[in-house]
Amino acid sequence: MSMETTAWTQLHSVINAEQDRRPFALATLRRIGAFARPHRRRIALFVLLGMGTALLAVATPVLAGWVVDTIVSDGDEGRVVRLALLIALIAVAEAVLGILGRRLSATLGEHLILDLRTAVFDHVQRDEATAHLDNTPGPADGTRGEAVEEAA
Repeated sequence: MSMETTAWTQLHSVINAEQDRRPFALATLRRIGAFARPHRRRIALFVLLGMGTALLAVATPVLAGWVVDTIVSDGDEGRVVRLALLIALIAVAEAVLGILGRRLSATLGEHLILDLRTAVFDHVQRDEATAHLDNTPGPADGTRGEAVEEAA
C-alpha cells in the first residue's frame, strides 16, 4: 500500500469515526480557570476590545444608511460630510482596536502556552525525581513478580 493510500485511508477513518463524546467535566473547567486566573485582566481587556471592534463594525453600515437617507431626503451637505468624517474616524478606530486586539491575543496566547509548558515540565521533573525511589529491577512490562520467580 502506498503512503498516499495510507494517508487517504487514515483521513477517511478519522472523518467517519465515531467520536467519543464525554461530558465536559467540572474538574476540567477548574483546571482551565487555574491557568486563566493570572491573566484575567488581559482576558477581560481582550473581550472588551473584541466587543468594541464588533460595535464599530456594526456602526459603519448604520451610518452609511443615514448618509443615503440624508442625501435622498433633504440633501444637507453639511450632515453628509459630518457622517462621512465619522465613518472615516470609525474605520481608523476599528483598525487600531483590531491591531491592539491581535497583539493582546498573541501575547496572551504565548503567556498561556508558557504556563502550560512550565506546568508540564514541572510535572515531568517531579515524576522523574520520584521514579528512582521505586526502581525495582525487572522487565519494562511491569511483570516484576514473574521475573523474580523465574530467576529463583
